[in-house]
Amino acid sequence: MFLSMEALTEELSPYGFKPIEGSLRRIPGGGAIFVARRRDERAVGWIGDPAPLTSLPVVGPLTVDGHPVRLYPWDWTNYQALRGILPLAPRRCDQLASFGAGDRLGMATAAQIAALRRYPVFPILAQQSPRELARTRRDFRDVLLAAAWGVLEAGYTGAFGADADHLQDEGQLRAAAEAGYSLYTFDLRRALARGPRPPEALSPIARSVIAELAGRHISYPGGVYELEEGRLVAAACLYEEALGEVIRGAEILRAMGVEADLEVSVDETDEETSPEAHGFVVRYLQRHGITLWSLAPRFPGILEKAVDYEGDSERLARAIAIHHALARSLGEHRLSLHSGSEKFRIFRTLRALTEGRFHIKTSGTTWLQAVRVVARRRPDLFAALYALARAALEESRRDYPIALRREDLPPELPVDPEAALAHRAIRQLFHISYGVLLDRYGPAIREVLIEHEAEHAAAVAGNLEHHLELLFGDAAVCR
Repeated sequence: MFLSMEALTEELSPYGFKPIEGSLRRIPGGGAIFVARRRDERAVGWIGDPAPLTSLPVVGPLTVDGHPVRLYPWDWTNYQALRGILPLAPRRCDQLASFGAGDRLGMATAAQIAALRRYPVFPILAQQSPRELARTRRDFRDVLLAAAWGVLEAGYTGAFGADADHLQDEGQLRAAAEAGYSLYTFDLRRALARGPRPPEALSPIARSVIAELAGRHISYPGGVYELEEGRLVAAACLYEEALGEVIRGAEILRAMGVEADLEVSVDETDEETSPEAHGFVVRYLQRHGITLWSLAPRFPGILEKAVDYEGDSERLARAIAIHHALARSLGEHRLSLHSGSEKFRIFRTLRALTEGRFHIKTSGTTWLQAVRVVARRRPDLFAALYALARAALEESRRDYPIALRREDLPPELPVDPEAALAHRAIRQLFHISYGVLLDRYGPAIREVLIEHEAEHAAAVAGNLEHHLELLFGDAAVCR
C-alpha cells in the first residue's frame, strides 16, 4: 500500500503541494495518510478508498502507482475524523516528568517533537493561555489543530497532552473542554487579588483542614518543616474563596464528561507561596473531591520571562525540597515550574529535589527562535519589529509580571542580531511583544519562516534540546 514519497511529490507538484517527508503512515484497518503543504496552506492526504474525511478534496482523486490519492483541507472537521482512528487526541499525562512547549505561531510543533521525543518527558504540545489566544487572534481549536498537524508532520505516534493554561473564567474552560484538552490550569491570581476574608468567615471545611494540618512535620532533605497554625489560618483566609473557582471548574468538567489533569497556578502572585498555603490548597480541594495533578507555586527569587533564574539558589533549593516533600505527603501531585524558558541555573536542582517528578512550561523561548531567524534573514524587518515593540512596551507588559522598563532598552539595535538577542532587555521585550508584532507584521514574519523553514526548525529544536539536556544530561532516550 505504501507509495514512494518521490511518486507522491511528482504527482502533486503541478498543484503546488509538497508532501512532508516522514509523514506517510499506515492506517489501522486499511489505507494510509500523509500531510502536504502549499506555502502556508496545509492539507492531509488520504491513500485508498473509502476516505473517512467528509469535506471536498482540494486535489484529487489522483491515481498514484495504482492507488487513489486525495488531498483534503486540514481543518477542524477533518481533524475530528482522524483522531478517531489515529493517536491525535490529547491524553492525560502518564509519566513522572512532563514538559510544555507552547507555540504561539502554530508553526513549530514538529521541531519541538524532534527534541522532546529524545527525553523521558511527557510532551504537552498544545499549550496556550487565554491572554496568548487574545494576542495571537487564535482560539483553543486553532492551537490544538496546529499541534496535531505537527504530530502528523513529524510522524509521531506517541501520546501528548494539551494544556488550557492560566484559565480565569468559565467561558474559557468550556471552550477548551469542547475542543478536547487534557490539562486545565486554574490561575488564581485575579481571585487572590481581592484579598483575604476575615477568619470568622471561614467555612467548617476550611477550619477542619487547618486543624488537621497544624503542627504537622514535613521531613525533607536537610531538615524538618512544621506547618504553623497561624500561617494556615492566613492561607485559608486568602485562598478559600479563590478555590471556589477551581471547585466550580471541576464540577463543569465532570458535568461535561471530561476526565483531565488539573493544575492550580499561583506562580504570578506577589507573595512567595508558603508550605502552609500549599498544604491548605491541596487538602481543601481534596475535601471537595478534587485531586490535583500539579501545583505551580510562587517560588523565591525572580523567574521573569526569557532570562535565567535570579536569586538565592540555596533558598530556592530549600523551598523546592519542602514543597516536594509536602506534595508527597498530601498526595501524588507534582510541582510545576512556570516561566521555565531559559531557567538553566535551576533545572538540575529541580529534577534532583523533586525526584524527577515535575512539570515545566515554556512558550516564549520557541517564539524567540522565530524572532532569531527573522533577525538573521531580514535585518530590516527585525529593526521594524524592535521599533514597534519598544513603542508598545506598556501595552505588552500589562499582562506579565516583569520589571522591564523603557529606559532599559537601547534606542537602536546592536548590528549583530545574536548580540541583540543576547541583550537581557531586548530578549524580554520580544518575549512579551508577540501580540502587537503579529498584529502588524504577522504575514511578513510567517513569510520569512516559510522561506527558511529548515533554519527555523533547527533553531527551535536546538533551543529545546539545550533545555532538556540541562535537565536530563545523559538520560536521553529515543522514542
